[in-house]
Parts: sequence; structure tokens; C-alpha cells
Amino acid sequence: MQNLTFSIKFTAKQENRAQFKEVLLELFKTISSEENFINATLHEGLGKPEEFLVYETWNDNIEHFLNVQMKKPYAVAIEKTLIDMEIQREPAAYTPFAYFGTNLTEKLV
Repeated sequence: MQNLTFSIKFTAKQENRAQFKEVLLELFKTISSEENFINATLHEGLGKPEEFLVYETWNDNIEHFLNVQMKKPYAVAIEKTLIDMEIQREPAAYTPFAYFGTNLTEKLV
């Protein structure tokens, strides 16, 4: 399989942004044990704490991801949470064409 990368911008309401941040942390604690999961970085907007950017990479293809991963209980639950909390989502999917190294050696969470 090839790598599949998602970039997802979420926008929360001011009154629920802290709660949504915790939801994201718990979600990725669960996702990180998935067999095809490679890594993820969760970002919070500078000067816009209600905006979150999730960058995640999977050893998967889009068809399998949508038909298998997105039907797992945690994926179904997050979809409901997004509706309940009125979270806006702007997803995009990519496949890589080049790789470069990183100097990041410490976990941020």
C-alpha cells in the first residue's frame, strides 16, 4: 500500500474549543493503536485557538480507509461528536511524491 495523508481543519465554537481539544487528544490515543496508522500531528491555531489542524498519515489507500477505518466505532462516534458540538470540518486527502527528514525528536504530547 502507499501512504495516505489527511489534512483536516476543524473550527470549534469558542465555548467548546477546550472540550473539542480533549476529544481530539482522546481520538488520536485510540487511532494510534491502529495497524495501518503511521503518525499524526495536532495543531492549534496561533491567535485562533478555536481552529485546529490535524495532519495524519496512514499506510492505506483511500478506498480501504473509507470502507474500513471510517466504519470503526471511534470513527462513527467522532462523526456524531462533530455534529453535536457543531464543529466545522475541512478535510483534504493526499498521497506523497517526495520525502524529507525531520529533526523533531521529542513528543509534543
